[in-house]
Amino acid sequence: MKILRLKKITLITIILFVSISFIREQISLKKLENFKILTSSLERVRSKNYEITPIKGTLPILYDSIKNQFYLKNEKGLTKLDNQGNVMFSDDLSNEKSYISTLDYNNFIPFVFTSKGVYDFSGKELIFMPFEEKFNIKSELSNSNFKSIFEENYNSADLVIYGNEIEDETAQFRIYFRVDKKWILLLSQKGDYNQFRYPETFKKNANTTAQIDYSKFSSKFSNKKLIALKDNQRGLYSAKERDRNLNNYSTVVLKESKLDYKTTNELKMVAIKNKSYYGLPAWMNHTFFKLAYFELNYENEQLFFKGNTFKYNLVSNEITNKDFYLFELPKNMRDNTKVAFLDIKKYTGVEVDPRTNYLEPQIENTGIFIIKPITKN
Repeated sequence: MKILRLKKITLITIILFVSISFIREQISLKKLENFKILTSSLERVRSKNYEITPIKGTLPILYDSIKNQFYLKNEKGLTKLDNQGNVMFSDDLSNEKSYISTLDYNNFIPFVFTSKGVYDFSGKELIFMPFEEKFNIKSELSNSNFKSIFEENYNSADLVIYGNEIEDETAQFRIYFRVDKKWILLLSQKGDYNQFRYPETFKKNANTTAQIDYSKFSSKFSNKKLIALKDNQRGLYSAKERDRNLNNYSTVVLKESKLDYKTTNELKMVAIKNKSYYGLPAWMNHTFFKLAYFELNYENEQLFFKGNTFKYNLVSNEITNKDFYLFELPKNMRDNTKVAFLDIKKYTGVEVDPRTNYLEPQIENTGIFIIKPITKN
């Protein structure tokens, strides 16, 4: 009886460590050989009418529903795309030494602010506009003068943007006004925290996105407001890491939360293959790396690719980590463009975390990949 049990355990162990595990039976070994790994900037994954190609940029990925254009964060600047996924222009502003802020979820607008002026990405080409005036830079204004300057510019401006707190000893916030196509910078009074808040009351069904407002004076975005895409399967938005679950903003009514992102497009893992790193023995089932094979069903076509992932044990359950995200527009906007995006993380190995003394996966951001129609010659 004991021998039979040992044979049974051995058989189960062999099954667990076959070289390739199939999640869907109709994917053949021969077909898996044709899956491409999305790491090279020259790599293309294609179906009949669509392709997946790399594009320089990171989260957030945002959409202008009026102009039918996309924006990606690009280092300290932005990359702008048309509705076919072609780059219109891109600038990372790496040489801008006075860089202050780029695309924030507080704003979600196509502007980058520096201490000298504003980079405007909203047109057909990048435009830099220096500040026409700066106020309260050295905290020189009295409360009454500050109030007067603020209200005068607020009432005249078509754009009013509130920035985050300046990270130095002054404890001031930046306030940007665009008046008659000229930009004005006003710094808040020192320590004026109580005046800056997320809006708490809106009209019913208001199309409002989370933002910083000044007490009793809401931001003004004109028609510049952008929206986030969403991975509907994972429930995450194409915002920055800390903002990917936009429902964290409990005091605001999110425009995105009212939009329908349901989709028939689907990204799924169809097979996994064991990989070995740093000589880890195959029997170490605590954490080990895999080569994952993915099938993207997009607009009734299939695209196939592969990438690194890992498995680990959590209590009694074996978990496969899949840091592959499919970001799409809301349903009512997909007739305007067939562009979507993949956000992919790459697992490169394991190292001992000095804080825990445990082996931990090492992750690199492979990057953003765009799904777009193939250009017909």
